[in-house]
Amino acid sequence: MSRLVAGRTKRNGATHICNSCLHPFTSEEHYQNHLEYCLKHQIQVGNYPDPEDEKECVMKFRAFNKQFRLPFYLVCDFEAFLAPNTDSDEVEYARPMHTVDEHNVCGFSCYRVTDIDQYRTDPVVFSGEGVMDKFYDHLMSECKEIGKILGVDAHINPLTLEQQAEYNAAVVCDACKKTFTDENHETRHHCHVTGNYLFPACNNCNLQLKTTPKRRCISIPKFDTKDEEKAHKKAEEYYVNE
Repeated sequence: MSRLVAGRTKRNGATHICNSCLHPFTSEEHYQNHLEYCLKHQIQVGNYPDPEDEKECVMKFRAFNKQFRLPFYLVCDFEAFLAPNTDSDEVEYARPMHTVDEHNVCGFSCYRVTDIDQYRTDPVVFSGEGVMDKFYDHLMSECKEIGKILGVDAHINPLTLEQQAEYNAAVVCDACKKTFTDENHETRHHCHVTGNYLFPACNNCNLQLKTTPKRRCISIPKFDTKDEEKAHKKAEEYYVNE
């Protein structure tokens, strides 16, 4: 047992392990003093991976869907100016580390990024009063617009001769690089926005690569954005599952 939990201590030698909580002790005296208190509680249960289940006992990359870009995402940037901290209590009882200046947001830029030409838009730039209100309103607008686009779920377009030849010749999945089998057969992975064929994928990866279920926005109440900390606390979740 000492060797099994050797990584919990920097001691170069045997340790005394409590069989109840699995905590290592460097001396017999400390171990005996600990037992009096530890045995008052139930023993700690150790759950070990199932050697028959590869997903439990073998660590490997399986989230193949994360290798591919999302069809839509937003890139945002804020501009702020520094204002001296005027909190009299903090200044009067200042400690070695205290707030000297505060960041006040004065503007933002938001850009919708997508590879689909017809849904590209110019960056939205705003500067002035009520920056956070404007930013949240713009996020909600983008959320609804992108939700409508993803909600169409276009069917696959007919394959060209070259695409069909590529599909027929494929023996491994383009995502996970595993050979197709009867249990995990070959599929035509396509863009669910444009309907364009993308590449041959196994059924498991094709299910992973499907666009996230359509989401809708919920309204966010108006609040005083002069207090940025309070604004962040009052901001609700942007999305909820439909």
